[in-house]
This record gives sequence, structure tokens and C-alpha cells, in this order.
Amino acid sequence: MPFALSLASCYGWAAALCRQLAADQGFHVLLGSRDAGADRVEMLPLDVSDDASVRAAAEEIKQRYGAESSLYGIVNNAGVGFDHSMQRTLDVNTYGAKRVCDAFLPMLQKDGRIANTASASGPNYVSRSSGEERQLLTDPGVTWEALDSFMREACENPRGRQPYGLSKACLISYTMLMARLHPDLKINAMTPGYILTDITRGMGATKPPEEGTKAAIYCLTGELEGNGRYYGSDALRSPIDRYRAPGDPPYQGP
Repeated sequence: MPFALSLASCYGWAAALCRQLAADQGFHVLLGSRDAGADRVEMLPLDVSDDASVRAAAEEIKQRYGAESSLYGIVNNAGVGFDHSMQRTLDVNTYGAKRVCDAFLPMLQKDGRIANTASASGPNYVSRSSGEERQLLTDPGVTWEALDSFMREACENPRGRQPYGLSKACLISYTMLMARLHPDLKINAMTPGYILTDITRGMGATKPPEEGTKAAIYCLTGELEGNGRYYGSDALRSPIDRYRAPGDPPYQGP
């Protein structure tokens, strides 16, 4: 049975995804979480904002299952919401995904997959950007050095930028970068949609977490034509510079 590693803070959605991956897709699922009290899945203590925690989690996986080809997929879902600083938001939502990829990617199977949990807030942020910022966030040839420099500058001088949307736009940009660097893997970003999680609680979201797993499962198991793409909650390709509503025709651009 292949392994899928889901790394989550809002584990209501992650738990729903893990249950479906285990029951419907035949995966053995490891849920990485700061909260060791989550149930129904095999727990892996992990805080994506802590380098030592990520390294320790990776070492534990190596000890349990071997250092090579022990993972089929990674779902980067750990995130903080709208009430955190730029530094904290980027540290978890974007740098957290990079920490996990740096540590766990060597353990992926040759045909492995990574699904980064983004948000429509990312494309919405880009749609309001202009100039060099917009060019960077939509550049398929983006480098980590350029993206890292941009995020560091945003932390030093937020200039009224909305941290959550910026972090998700950067996560999508990082996804394009990783897909370009690792063409043998399937690395994509997706959004669960506006579902009820810790982040959206009290903000009008009513859809249960179980309705937000379609895009993640597609990124992990579907017949994907491209790589480094962003998928809407309906599992259809979406643009990274503007919002596409669920049910609208899929994006056909480059």
C-alpha cells in the first residue's frame, strides 16, 4: 500500500482527506500535526515552522519505512489564517511547505506526487498586483532566490499587503518552481474551496470538510496532463492571476 503524508494544522479537512485516501484509494496515511491528539490516522508529530521538528519527522519516517521510495505523496496543508503577521504567515504557509519538501522529497517514489494546499486568495491577490510583483508571482521560470528575496522584503516592509493572500500566491509560485526542478514528479497546487475549517470558522463558511477534498485527491491520483498547475476546488485547472469560480470552464492558458 503506498503512503501519503498529509501535513496539516486544520486537520478537520486533513482528517477528512486522510479518511478518503485510506478508505477509497488504498493509501496508508500519515498525518503530521502539532496536535498529537488527532485520531483516525497514524500520527507524526510535526511543526512545519520549526526546522528541528521537520528534520525529526523526516528521520522518524526513514526509521519506520526506509530512506528511499517510502512515500507516494505529500499534501502540504499546514497553514495560518488572516489574523497573523506577514512573518508568521509566510513562515507557515510558504516556507513551511519548502521545509517539508526539502526534508521529505528525497523519500518520494520516482512517480510520486506533491499537492500544495493554496487558496483562491492567491489568484485574487495577484489580480490586484501590478508591475514587478505581478511579473514575479506569475513567472513560470521563477527562482527560489527571487521568491525568497520578495518574501523577505514583504516581511520587512508589508506596505499594506494582505499576508494570507500573498502567502498563497507565493505557494503557487513555489509549486511552479518545484515542478520545473523535478519534472519526473507530479507537483501541483489546489484549493479545497470555501469550507469550514479553523481558518474560516466564524467567516460564513458552511460546507463540511468532506466537500473540500476533490481537488487534493485529483492531484494525488488523477491523470494529470501538465505539471506545476493550480486547480480549483472542482479539480479543474484555474488561472493563477485571477479567480475562477467552481463550475466555470477550466483555464486553457499556458
